[in-house]
Amino acid sequence: MDTYEEHFENSCKLRNEYWEAIGALDPDVIAHLINPAFMGGPAWPSLRQAFVTVRLPEHTIIASDGLSDPYDDMESNTTNAAYNGFGMEVYVVAEEITGRVNTTWEFQLAYQAAQLVANHGSVVSLLDEMTYITTEFYNVDVPKEFVNAEGRVGAILGLPDKKLPATVQLTLEPVKMVNVKLLTLAELDYVIAHGEEGRTKLAEMLIQQGNATLSSLKRPSVV
Repeated sequence: MDTYEEHFENSCKLRNEYWEAIGALDPDVIAHLINPAFMGGPAWPSLRQAFVTVRLPEHTIIASDGLSDPYDDMESNTTNAAYNGFGMEVYVVAEEITGRVNTTWEFQLAYQAAQLVANHGSVVSLLDEMTYITTEFYNVDVPKEFVNAEGRVGAILGLPDKKLPATVQLTLEPVKMVNVKLLTLAELDYVIAHGEEGRTKLAEMLIQQGNATLSSLKRPSVV
């Protein structure tokens, strides 16, 4: 296997198999009519920007699908030839979603996280170094009590899920499957006030709370 097309097709197949082992994978992906990369947005490795939906008995998972595609110039660019894109995908675990997924705040959370990865490029290296990352996103339509004075919501990346393997082996390398979890304002303020130590402590408290990777508006704050 040495052509871009072979790596692309097999990477998609391996990611689908990963999710099919977790739950029921919706047959249709969520994608844009016009790729945001053509309108000034960050480019994904194969340009394709998509999201998959995985149905579990009590939860719905929304995951990026394409951050770990091989680079479309891998046959001419030796720098990119060894990598499955950004080396990661992001996912949000939500309570069961019965209507349109792409209109939910949970999808917006997954979307903003994916664009952060595409724009930054080396988030996987930060996760390797720090284990957890906290960040803030615009354009997530949650109740106002989750939104700070600047109009952003907090999230933590990298919490472990007992039911989901942390990596999936694709055609060129293993890639991380990275959870994105909505934070309460109090939790976000705690991390801002306490820095790296606070981020680690917050992650420990969220794991101890249970359902560590679930994003829910009903979850009590751990601080």
